[in-house]
Amino acid sequence: MIQSVRSASRHRGAIAQRLLGDTVFERLLADIISGRFTPHERLRVDDLAYELAVSRTPVREAITRLAWTGFVEVARNSHTQIADWDATDMHDRLVMAGRLVALALTDSRFDLNELRIASPENETAQNEGRRTGSDADIQLFLEVAEDITFSPWSRSVNRVLVELLHPLALYFTSPVLAAHGVDLSRDERPRTACLSGLADAVRAGDRESAKRQVLDYVTHLAPLLQPASPTTESRYA
Repeated sequence: MIQSVRSASRHRGAIAQRLLGDTVFERLLADIISGRFTPHERLRVDDLAYELAVSRTPVREAITRLAWTGFVEVARNSHTQIADWDATDMHDRLVMAGRLVALALTDSRFDLNELRIASPENETAQNEGRRTGSDADIQLFLEVAEDITFSPWSRSVNRVLVELLHPLALYFTSPVLAAHGVDLSRDERPRTACLSGLADAVRAGDRESAKRQVLDYVTHLAPLLQPASPTTESRYA
């Protein structure tokens, strides 16, 4: 009985530690994407642990995860610093996220009814123009992708998709957008049309059409994050 209690206590402690690591990761990621931490700026574990009022362990865990996602790198002299990231990195994340969303939409294991975009409430909001702003379509696309991650259809794909989506969601509302030369007002109308087509396809249960609409949507949005890239004639499939 005592052994069982001790085991349960250790398990709860491990969960709490993991949740704390996730919180620190989210805070540091937000600080990086908002521009508070700039490329090549050094990260000191002790300073961060003091600022966040946590031990060094969750900070180290968060930095390891940030390194895996490409926002932090270890320099030659072994110190940790912010990676030299820009809009092109977000372009690549968006393209990969679009491909994974398209993969889910065509997989019979995923239930299309789990997508909020197919709900009557969303259709009413679109018809009444309640979603406004140059990033309204982006928030809707991210919502579709988020819905997919909540489904148990593929835990391995969902894990990768989550790691792609979190930075994108922060970036599209970040003050560094202007500094990166990103203008979301371009191609807003065709992007909105693609998502309307996606909603219609989902309601009709047409998986192939839903996939095409997602890939077409990314075709219009991705070049805005890479000004030097080709025009939207080629599909990001």
